Amino acid sequence: MKRSVLTALVLPSVVAVMLGGTALSAPMASAAPVSSSTVAAVPDDGGAAADPTSAPVPDAAAPAAEAAPAPVESAPAEAPVEAEPAESGPVESAPIEAPAADDPSAPAPAPAPAPGTDEVVGIAAATEPGTVTIAGTTEFGDLQTAVTDGWPDGTTFTYQWTRDDAAIEGATAETYVLVRADIGRVVEVAVTGTGPAAGDEPTTVVSERRVAAGVPPTFVAQPGADLVVVAGEPFSFTWEAAGDPTPMVNVVSDPRTLTRSIPEGAVVTETPGSLTISGTSTVAGSYSFGVSTLNMVAIGETLAVDLRVAPGAPTSIFATVGTAYGTGPSTFVGVIGSGPGETISPVALDPGEGVVLAAFPGPDAFGNIVTPQDLPEGVEAVYSSSDPDDELVVREAGLPPRIDFTGPGTRVVTISLAGFTTSFQVDVRSAVVVEPAVSGATPISTSGSLAYTGSEPTEGLFALAAGLLAAGAALTVVRLRRRRLQH
Repeated sequence: MKRSVLTALVLPSVVAVMLGGTALSAPMASAAPVSSSTVAAVPDDGGAAADPTSAPVPDAAAPAAEAAPAPVESAPAEAPVEAEPAESGPVESAPIEAPAADDPSAPAPAPAPAPGTDEVVGIAAATEPGTVTIAGTTEFGDLQTAVTDGWPDGTTFTYQWTRDDAAIEGATAETYVLVRADIGRVVEVAVTGTGPAAGDEPTTVVSERRVAAGVPPTFVAQPGADLVVVAGEPFSFTWEAAGDPTPMVNVVSDPRTLTRSIPEGAVVTETPGSLTISGTSTVAGSYSFGVSTLNMVAIGETLAVDLRVAPGAPTSIFATVGTAYGTGPSTFVGVIGSGPGETISPVALDPGEGVVLAAFPGPDAFGNIVTPQDLPEGVEAVYSSSDPDDELVVREAGLPPRIDFTGPGTRVVTISLAGFTTSFQVDVRSAVVVEPAVSGATPISTSGSLAYTGSEPTEGLFALAAGLLAAGAALTVVRLRRRRLQH
């Protein structure tokens, strides 16, 4: 009878322990089944060990616990204290939260963090950044290229170019061309890279700061504003300008007159950074034009240039000859030249008369009129008489010189200019002899007349000479025009 009572008391406790092991943890399930040795640890009143055959096996105990939960609840509070060793054993050392390995209702374990992500679950990792540089020169109009290096394979990029830290509208490609607004400003590119993994966050890297180059054009060499060349002689003038980018130098209209004229025979050569006008012109005249510089940054200064083609060396000289007595008016005699056949008849003078002379250069080899101002500095006409006693009188400014003859006789007057010489003969008569007049007759002068009296006395030799020069110039122009029409 005692054995039956003991079995009735111990069995519910064992079932409760088994239920706890099965529902709480796998380690407890393996340790919870009560063996005969466990039961035997609780002595009865008589100190005999319990029957080992009365202990249920774990598999059979689980259905019993489900079918009869009441005995667990109705277990007397006076359950033997001797069952405590089972609670302080392996059951307590097992983690209570660990579900059974074969329990399908238990939650799945959390996956290990993926490589490259943060250890905190749910926060994506930023893309590992590489470097960003800019390829290309900083000259205006040059192509800039964003170069990425060291980013993860498969990274995709977006771009934003900036000017002085402000985004340039529409500049969102890998390349960018420097424009005028970039000159002297800081240009950068911000590159945003996103790694290939699904959870990769974008990373932005800004390139180095670059200042876009650009300098307005300026002249660095020029031949001057007043240029003179000689007809028939080669010439070459060059203008040079600097800037960034290299400017062009062009021939434009004269800013003073808005016209452009280039000497006949001149060749204009325009290259980046320079302008050359060269050639050989045979037509004397004055010309004007402008020279301007230009690059993509700005239009530079415009120079006004005067270019004169001076006539060449004269091929002959000529002189006007007149007579004058003292300070009285002069009388035109004729023109004498150094060319073949350019002579005048001997000039006959009365005592006290002199000759007034004015020498001029003849045309050059191309028919251009040569004036005294076209002659080299210091080149002047030289007048002389073969009689050393004759006197050369230099008169006030604007009047030609005069030769006064000291006595009767024949002499030769020579005129030299620019390497040419011409001369003519002068005969000075003896003093006038007045014969006694017959009754009713008038005195007769024995003095002769001039070799040539082409006009009445005038107020000045220069007026006559100027007229001759004008006529000669007109004839020369007519000849030049005929020559050009023939060609």
